[in-house]
Amino acid sequence: MPKYSQNKIKQLLEKSDNALNADTKGAILEQLARYLCSRIPGVTFYAANVLDGVRAHELDVVFSNDTRTSDLYFLDFIIITECKNTAKHVGADAVRWFISKLQDRGVKTGVLISLCGITGEYDNCSHAHSEIINALNRDGIKVLVVKREDILSFIETKDLVILLQKKIMTLTIERTIK
Repeated sequence: MPKYSQNKIKQLLEKSDNALNADTKGAILEQLARYLCSRIPGVTFYAANVLDGVRAHELDVVFSNDTRTSDLYFLDFIIITECKNTAKHVGADAVRWFISKLQDRGVKTGVLISLCGITGEYDNCSHAHSEIINALNRDGIKVLVVKREDILSFIETKDLVILLQKKIMTLTIERTIK
């Protein structure tokens, strides 16, 4: 399995944290998402900041996932990633908006990188947590939330793969977001 550079991860996180505005914070976090996912065999960066035909939805980072050879064989061919580096937990409105982007494209799994996490409590499914559970129950859509502490724990690509597998299991079987 390919290794990650802990220095590069920490530098990109620090650079994103210290950026002067939200757009720059997000752009740097998108660079980190590209670095993390593109190192996984079978996963290829497709595009960033993609607008749909009517310019209503912008997708932060999109990857193609060759499920025949990818270590992320259990995810869709298209992986849409939303990147949030906010001072507070990401709320229900932002999570609902991300879910609608997935719905509109027929994508069943999306990755939400939220360095501060999301609002609500995982055990009682309130706020943003409830939006994720509702999307799973209503549409079969899985939103996998990756937090700062998750990213800092990555040594090799296998760590990200295992994390996403655990998040799918927890979401699907226990109907919780951890």
